[in-house]
Amino acid sequence: MKALSNIAYAGDEARTQVSMIKVFATEMAWDVIDHAMQTFGAMGMTKQQMANETHLMRIYEGPSEVHRWVIARGLLGLRR
Repeated sequence: MKALSNIAYAGDEARTQVSMIKVFATEMAWDVIDHAMQTFGAMGMTKQQMANETHLMRIYEGPSEVHRWVIARGLLGLRR
C-alpha cells in the first residue's frame, strides 16, 4: 500500500510507473494463459473466456505499444 501511495503522489513519474505495471501485468497474464493453453491442449480451451478477457485487458487504457512509448519517454526524460 505504501508503494502505491508513493506512486499516487509521484506526478509525471507516476505515468511511467503505471505504464510499466500495466505492460508487465497484462503481458505476463497473456503469456501464462497462452502457455497453459499450449500445454493442456483442448483442456486449456475450457478457460477461453479468461483468455478473451486478458486479451482485452492488453488494449484497455491504450495498447501495450503505446505504454512502451510512455515508458521510453519517461526514462529518457523526454516531454511532449
